[in-house]
Amino acid sequence: MDAIFTRLGDGFTGMDWILIALWSIVGALIMRRVSQLPVAVGLAFVADTITPFFTRWATGTPPDFAYDLMLARLDERGGLVVLARIFLYFVVIGLLFAAKGRYGGRR
Repeated sequence: MDAIFTRLGDGFTGMDWILIALWSIVGALIMRRVSQLPVAVGLAFVADTITPFFTRWATGTPPDFAYDLMLARLDERGGLVVLARIFLYFVVIGLLFAAKGRYGGRR
């Protein structure tokens, strides 16, 4: 069990947490109904996956190398980090959407 938590802990960097927070907020803001949660999570995950490509490309990394780094980021810890990332998106977007409904009502 400790090996699983170690793999998960090593699979997320500070930039990963920033991207999860950023795309979760965007996903929660575009939702109108709870039934849209899987779509919002899918869009947030795709945006989270391709963001490093564009940031590396914008800072001067050649596109083919930036693409390889983007895919290696998801593959370096196996499928466990990918599944944890999707789970985190479900939890965070769901909580943000619930908070939006509770505190962001229309007046």
